[in-house]
Amino acid sequence: MIVSDSGSNTPPRRAIRSFVLREGRLTSAQERAFNDLWPHFGVSWSPTAAALDFTSLFGNSQPVVLEIGFGNGESLAEMAERDPARNWLGIEVHRPGVGHLLLEIERRGLTNLRVMRQDAIEVLRDGIAPNTLDAVQLFFPDPWPKTRHHKRRILSPELVALLARVIRSGGIFHAATDWPHYAEQMLTVLDGASAWFENTAGVGRYAPRPAHRPLTKFEQRGERLGHPVADLIYRRR
Repeated sequence: MIVSDSGSNTPPRRAIRSFVLREGRLTSAQERAFNDLWPHFGVSWSPTAAALDFTSLFGNSQPVVLEIGFGNGESLAEMAERDPARNWLGIEVHRPGVGHLLLEIERRGLTNLRVMRQDAIEVLRDGIAPNTLDAVQLFFPDPWPKTRHHKRRILSPELVALLARVIRSGGIFHAATDWPHYAEQMLTVLDGASAWFENTAGVGRYAPRPAHRPLTKFEQRGERLGHPVADLIYRRR
């Protein structure tokens, strides 16, 4: 089901999560990041709280880009550094990745990037007001390759419904994966939402990797192993 712009037809709450917490040990630097940097760049929120106020959060009214599942955050930090005219919000559930990104924010001296440690579905559903995001990014989400686990994949009609609510008209949803089967599923789901999203490459087509998306170490390794990457870029109607 796809929601209307008003958000009055919000999809039912999702019982199956798209992630499993595998908490590695934090390095001493990451521990320091949580102690010293999280109070400045971390965003604490719960589903019972009000939607985020981006103007207050960033101290300005610049357009906001959300990245879901940023991994170690290096590519997100690079994009935020390259594009200071936009604000960037990253969501990740794994503490080591959050700690690593906090350190990157400090190292690069960024002021336009904030970090959340939260379930992205909850944030999209309850934490972001309609039509307030300039873009949403979903790069290399867990492919859950076993057939019985496909229901855990985050790119689903439910996610598309939430994206349709929060992305402004003309805004962008950009996904990327190196799993061909997942890419096909993404293409089917997103092209199926044509009333809300336009495939910028044309129906049934993948987009070339845009220059603004950094080539990650993960992606470079995948290419060496013969895993082609599919980019899917959709514009909100």
